[in-house]
Amino acid sequence: MATVREKLSHEERTAAEPRDGGLHAVSLSRIDPVNESVRLLRLSILDRRRGVKFLPGQWLDTFIPGLPKAGGFTITSIPRDAEPIVEDAEDASSRPYLELAVQRSPKNPPAAWLWRPSDEILGARLVVRVGGSFVYPPLGVPPQFVKRLVVIAAGVGINPLISILSHLDYTQSMPQHVRFLYSTKVGGASSNPAEILFLDRLRSILKRHLDRMRLSLYTTDHKLDMIPDSSMDLHQRRFGQEDLRQALGPVQERKGVFCYVCGPQRMTDEVVARIRNEEGIVSDQVLCEKWW
Repeated sequence: MATVREKLSHEERTAAEPRDGGLHAVSLSRIDPVNESVRLLRLSILDRRRGVKFLPGQWLDTFIPGLPKAGGFTITSIPRDAEPIVEDAEDASSRPYLELAVQRSPKNPPAAWLWRPSDEILGARLVVRVGGSFVYPPLGVPPQFVKRLVVIAAGVGINPLISILSHLDYTQSMPQHVRFLYSTKVGGASSNPAEILFLDRLRSILKRHLDRMRLSLYTTDHKLDMIPDSSMDLHQRRFGQEDLRQALGPVQERKGVFCYVCGPQRMTDEVVARIRNEEGIVSDQVLCEKWW
């Protein structure tokens, strides 16, 4: 049976979260399937000279025509993609925009609407508002204080984290050490790595930061049809306490560690508790996205 909180709308569940005061008109300009349960959406910002300002990790209140309550969807693109456009800029024809990765969810009216057939919704105009406090760098922490970044994602929990990693890559501000633990299911009976959300994007980032970053990929159903490279570990199991401990690095160097965790409720609660119980870690060093 659903709890009272599970029955609340996105806006009700996140009422205490910070929100930008402005509303932005956007057009649904592109839809790309990732697998049988996730699709990528591009929202072109109609006021190109204004753009949309946000921090990597934030989400959108998404107001859809005909629906009484807004949906909440995390931005997966980077702030640069939504900046006001200069007419002579490179790729000016495609920017500014916001990207979302939306999971099929028939019981969630906004998500169900965004999963309607593409020819029914392409070109539709929506209104969005930026919100959320799960951002990088951690609020009140200068970026130079982050010596080791530990990123832990499960399923579509990768959404805010890919925005953060992509932003660090684009701005050339990757911390000295980055460990990314990514747990995911391979869709259906497929073993195709192309169907793992943002895996290609992650591997592209990895190639540019081989001296700083390492990815550990955990699949919990089918064996993945791929050969990992030297910067990547591939496991057909769930990650455990020892995996977390190794990602945190030596105890004597954990003062500069910050952890970002995002995934299903049970996984998030368990991982956050495990990390906070590790020697050398204090509560403020572990951040998580919780909408429940």
